[in-house]
Amino acid sequence: MLAGDALLIALSTGHGQRLLYIPARTVHHASRGYRGNGKTDTKHAYVIADQARIRRDLQPLQEWDEIAVDLKFPTARRFDLAARTRAIIRLRAQLLEYLAAPDRAFDYAASIAALVLLTGYQSSAGLRRVGSRRLAT
Repeated sequence: MLAGDALLIALSTGHGQRLLYIPARTVHHASRGYRGNGKTDTKHAYVIADQARIRRDLQPLQEWDEIAVDLKFPTARRFDLAARTRAIIRLRAQLLEYLAAPDRAFDYAASIAALVLLTGYQSSAGLRRVGSRRLAT
């Protein structure tokens, strides 16, 4: 959610406006039933407004209390770190599959250069093709 979106939601709920949550997937599937080709902001605004008018199963957005908002930041940070850890584990698994010896030589705690290197050159042939001079730079 963008900061402008959060501000608009906070102002609207603070003034007693009723806001509904419509998932993007719902808008995507509903937009196929409306005339017009393409993905335009005007069409999406019309679809969202029409769906909010006719559907009764949409959940209203409620004002957040300060404790819930304060807990969202550390939780989001933890999810971000977990996603990064999973990505590193996947990269290391692929590395071990193809290049077992270089994996033992890299010190992942000291530098992420090894991960950058491996995402650019995933195979031994790719490393040989680039050459030792260019690889060192």
